[in-house]
Amino acid sequence: MVLTGREKTAIIVSHLVSLYSEKMEEGKISDGQSVIDFIMKNIPQEYKSEISMDLIDDVFNFIASRPMELS
Repeated sequence: MVLTGREKTAIIVSHLVSLYSEKMEEGKISDGQSVIDFIMKNIPQEYKSEISMDLIDDVFNFIASRPMELS
């Protein structure tokens, strides 16, 4: 099974959300940088065409609805 571009982008966004949380806890991210800014700054160029607020919202909703399953 080959992943679609949207699926790959969702995986990368999920990883970046996790990385943002870790770096925020460690104090390595300034208070002014939002998770959206962090995602847009760090997503690989080849996936930027797939990124959208709908995709980011889908990832956030998925993560938020399964906090115990994913920890």
